[in-house]
Amino acid sequence: MRSTFRRGVTTAAGVALAGVTLAMLPGSAQADDSWTSTVRIAKYTAYLASQSAQGDTQAEETAQGFAALSKADKARFLDLIEDHAVMRKVFDPAEAPSALVGSSQQVLAGGDVVVQHESLSGVDEASPHSSVALRASGYRDMWASYSITDRVMGVKVSRVTVRTNYQVKGKDTTKVYPGSATHSLSVPGCSFSHSPVKEWISSAPADNAQSETIWSASCWGSEWDKRERVWADYRGFVGGYLKDE
Repeated sequence: MRSTFRRGVTTAAGVALAGVTLAMLPGSAQADDSWTSTVRIAKYTAYLASQSAQGDTQAEETAQGFAALSKADKARFLDLIEDHAVMRKVFDPAEAPSALVGSSQQVLAGGDVVVQHESLSGVDEASPHSSVALRASGYRDMWASYSITDRVMGVKVSRVTVRTNYQVKGKDTTKVYPGSATHSLSVPGCSFSHSPVKEWISSAPADNAQSETIWSASCWGSEWDKRERVWADYRGFVGGYLKDE
């Protein structure tokens, strides 16, 4: 698989949005032009409304965060999501530590853009695979996830997550159930897709439940592929990463 970010064909006039551009005039950085800023803000707000109308709950959250920004910060937000150099670093991030527990972050654009790496895990009390008899025998169903969330001016604009679901008894991982991969994206001109999630148990002594997927992103004519993996054991989350194929 590849990990490339090739120069696209989008011009400086702005990112295409429903047949028009967010920046209605050449040189989209004219944030001090009140009329231009108002039009750009209206276009992005309409884009989020359209996504929300199609059932995108993340677009609703992004719309609320965007609406709460001042007009100057809205203009800065739009400048940043239209800045291909900045968004390349966001969508093609440096690899996070492979033994990450909790969260860590990368800060870009003077702190206006934050890429957060986060892990979560727990016992799956509602697992459809479990039963009173299995629990009485010492079996537990568990889960763990690894996510990368991108925020611009404090507003979430994208997130990718891979999750593993598994069974343990004592310190042993006894079974791995189907995992999952989910994403959200509120950046016009970009899209994410992923391969089927694979899962397995690593050989002893690690004995980890593992799940992974390959993410493919397309942004303004540029593309990249990256592998996201999470692994866990009887303690919960052990490690995760998003890295080049």
